[in-house]
Formats: sequence, C-alpha cells, structure tokens
Amino acid sequence: MKNQYIVRMADRLLAIYYSDTSGIVYRSFEGGRWGKATPIAPGAHSNFTVSIDRNGTLYLFCQEANGDVHLYRLRQGEWKSRVMLKNPGNKQARLHIHPLLYDDGMSIIYNSVIGEGSALMLQSMDERGKWYPPERIDSYSQMGGTGIADARLGADFSVVPVAPDHALIFYARNAGEPAIGYVEASPTRTTTFNTIYSTGSKIIDTSFLVTNDSLHVLLVVRGMFSSQLIYRKKSSASFSAPVVIAEGAQISSCLLMFVSGILYAYFMVGGQAGFGQESSTQLAYSSSADVGETFSRAARYTNKFCAAPVKSTYISHVPMDEGGFFARQLYVDRNNVADVQLVPDMYEEFLPIIPVAVATTSALDEQTLGAPSGDTYVSEGLVDQVAVYKSKLELAQMQLEEKERRLVKHIQTEGEERKRLIARIRELEDELHELKTAGRAEEPSIQPGAADAARKYPLMILPDHTKTMI
Repeated sequence: MKNQYIVRMADRLLAIYYSDTSGIVYRSFEGGRWGKATPIAPGAHSNFTVSIDRNGTLYLFCQEANGDVHLYRLRQGEWKSRVMLKNPGNKQARLHIHPLLYDDGMSIIYNSVIGEGSALMLQSMDERGKWYPPERIDSYSQMGGTGIADARLGADFSVVPVAPDHALIFYARNAGEPAIGYVEASPTRTTTFNTIYSTGSKIIDTSFLVTNDSLHVLLVVRGMFSSQLIYRKKSSASFSAPVVIAEGAQISSCLLMFVSGILYAYFMVGGQAGFGQESSTQLAYSSSADVGETFSRAARYTNKFCAAPVKSTYISHVPMDEGGFFARQLYVDRNNVADVQLVPDMYEEFLPIIPVAVATTSALDEQTLGAPSGDTYVSEGLVDQVAVYKSKLELAQMQLEEKERRLVKHIQTEGEERKRLIARIRELEDELHELKTAGRAEEPSIQPGAADAARKYPLMILPDHTKTMI
C-alpha cells in the first residue's frame, strides 16, 4: 500500500488507501468493527488525495491510467464520479490535487512541470462552475534531490487546510542552501515563501500540525554521523528557536499530535540512537505540557505497537478543537492500514461508540401472550428473545460504565489543566510586574482592521505579507 487516509466522519471512521492489486479502496468502521474493503477506483494510480467539506461531503481526486483526473464524491453511502481534468496528449505526469472547498466555489492546488522544473499551481472555480486560468504559486524542489526527502505520501509538497478558503502549502526550495518552508494560499492570492529551516544536511522526514493558534513543525535532519529531531513553533510573526528533542544514529518517521492539552512528538529510533544497544526500530516520544515551550526527555513507548508502522494522513469532519484532539498524521500498520496505532489508547473518544439498537417488544409480547396458561413450557423463540435482550442490556451497561470512566477522567484532566493555567497566570503576573518595575513594559500592537482576522485565524494572510498572483 502506497497511500492512505483515515477520515473521521460524524458517526464513523473510514480508511481509504491504495492497494497494488485493487486500486483505491475503502473500509468503514461501524458497529465496533472494520468492514470489508470496497473498491472506489480500481484503475487509478496511487497519487490520490481526500478532502471533506463543512457539510460532511467527501471528495477524492485521483488520476486514471490514461492521465485524466477524476473527482469522486461520497454522498449517502454512494461514490459518484466525473472527469475533472482531461489529460492533453496522454502526458503521464503524476498530479497531486488538493482542493479548497468553500461555499461559493472551489480552488485546487496542484503540481505542474514547467520546462525542466516543477511548480505549484493554483486554479479557482467561480460559483457558476467556470474555471479561471491557472496561476503559478512558486517553483519547488524535488524532496530527496536537494537534500530534502519526504517519506509520507511520495508527494513533494503538503497542503494543510486551516479554513475552507485558506491553506498552508509546505514544500522545499533550492535557492542557494536547501530550505523547507511554506506559503499561505487563498482562492485569489498567496504569501511569499516563509522559511522554516535551512540546512546543508538532509531533511528526511517532516510533520506539520496547526492548532487553534499555533503552527508546529517537526523535522528529522540527518547528517554524516547522526540524526536530529528538531522542533519549531510559530504562534506570532516569527518562529521560535529550533529545539533538538532527540539525537541519535537512526531517527525516522516523526509525527506530531496535540491531545487534551499535551503536545506529543513521536518518532522511530533504531540502532543505539541514544536508547540502548538494540538494533530493532522502536517508537519513542517526547511530550510538552506547555504547548511546545519545553519538552520532556525522550523515552521509548512501551505499550503495544505494531512492527511495521507507516504514516497515514488524518482528516476530520468533526472540528478538532471541540474534541481537544489535533492531528494531521497517524501511525497505521503497514500490513493493515485500518489498524490505527497508538491513538485509541491515548484518545479514548477516537473510535466511535457502538450504538445500542432499540428493539420493540412486540415479538416478545406476542410469544408471552400466546403461551399456554398454567404451563411451564417456554418456547425456543422466547429463549432466544430473552438472550438477545440480555446481551443488549449487558452491552448498554458496558457502554454506560465506559462513559462514566471517560467523564471521571475528563474531570480529572480539567482539574489538572486548571491548576497548570493558574500557576502559569501567576508566573505571567510576576513577569509583568517585574517588567513594569524595570520600565520595560511594551504595549502590544496590531495592524488596524486586522484584529478580527488575526484572532480568528492567527496565521491568516495579512496585507503586508501578500503578493499579487502573476
């Protein structure tokens, strides 16, 4: 399998992935178990993308064998498709199409070959379904050919939506020293390139995570003799200083998650890598209780974890801030893409709760009324009905106990978080008092007219950072 998505819908999970034998298929997690694999596009290539709009409609862009791009939409349990882009001249360029899905139209961000180089393109559709001419965003470098490598999906850029009409595009440039960074994109314009990290060493893996007010970046940088796991954060106009979370001989496959107020940095380690003498690859992690300001010492993950993990893209129709779970990528078992690792233990509300079916009592009542009066005989049908009701009662009791346990844990977590916030407020009050005493307090400033946008989308394009599309 070369490409995979885990999609959280309002009432279920979907695993969508590419199989060498079946093309693009999906499985649905309902009723406490994963269903069978069902084909979506048997003849498609592996370079597909999946998106979801605010109404819960699922969109899948893929490329068929002849190069045409098809759009599949999942509505009421049925996939419907149409040709989105025709392939002129049977060119075999692999396109990765990422849509921006907003109320009055659609925009797509995709890769294109211009001369001997590669470029990122933006093309928008109006409310009548008419496409405007494509606009060039920027040139980008092939990850792996310029010291930058990416093992996630085989693509050379990553698109992270932060609003229906606003996305961050991460990619590499090779202007002088190789660098990785991003631009912000809306249907009509983009910002200039924002550098995240420049290095002469190889960046072999990345993970990007956008929370309510911050951008978090994790990089695996490999030098001649060792690897480093580097973290950077942007919550205002500039990035924080790089933080080396771990260093060792072999570090790979990094991943960021924000769960119930804690930021986790996960990564794979092999060989010595500062974690002992074992040669097998294992999962390690470091956590931050202050949203990336400081991290704990890296340690091995000791709970159950698969032997062949790969990263899967995660998207959610349920707003992430409502559940306190922010993720862009998840680990899954390479041999079973529907087997999500780690998360069900960390975030107990990840898997949908099994609904309890409400059955009528008419059948039981009829059998009871039809039994001979004064006879101790009980029909087999009645025994079966009693067994069914008993099973449902036990299941309901188990779910009630599980919800009660989650509630107790949630109350405990809220209490701990409140204590941390109170302690942090006191620290800030002390710092403010010291600054005022020293006469160094400064009044915050913000651009006139940008206050609402900055509060709603802290990373939103502001006038002084924009450029006109060429």
